[in-house]
Amino acid sequence: MTYQDVLHIYGISRAGYIPQLFSIRLPNPDVVLELLRKQHARALIYAPEFTRATSNFPLPSFLAIEKDEMEPCSEELPPLSPKSGDQTVFIFHTSGSTSGSPKLVPCSQRWLSAIVTKAKFICAPRDPQRQDVTTWMSVLQIIHLFSY
Repeated sequence: MTYQDVLHIYGISRAGYIPQLFSIRLPNPDVVLELLRKQHARALIYAPEFTRATSNFPLPSFLAIEKDEMEPCSEELPPLSPKSGDQTVFIFHTSGSTSGSPKLVPCSQRWLSAIVTKAKFICAPRDPQRQDVTTWMSVLQIIHLFSY
């Protein structure tokens, strides 16, 4: 996951949609399309390396914007409404290794808060004078901040 991914996930969430995140380890585009259909996805944002694989998808598809191409918003955004603990904030998927087909995994605000809390505890630097940071920790914290 990159900073660019975080910006897209935040933008999708901020627009009132629930991001459905995919692993690049899925065996083929048909599996991704099936998961999108099951969740009644409205659109797909994809990285450049997946252009050919997603070119025939029957839903609006958009190439992910590079962070350098993003323009800051000059308008003030409305305040975020708090999410309840059981409200879905992301949709992940299983690997499909058990059943042969990945299953959708809705992830709630409560789950996300618990993951961030655990990550803060597990990844706390031993030396407070150092600025040790792990990328996934930063990504989860950013997502956590913006999911409220």
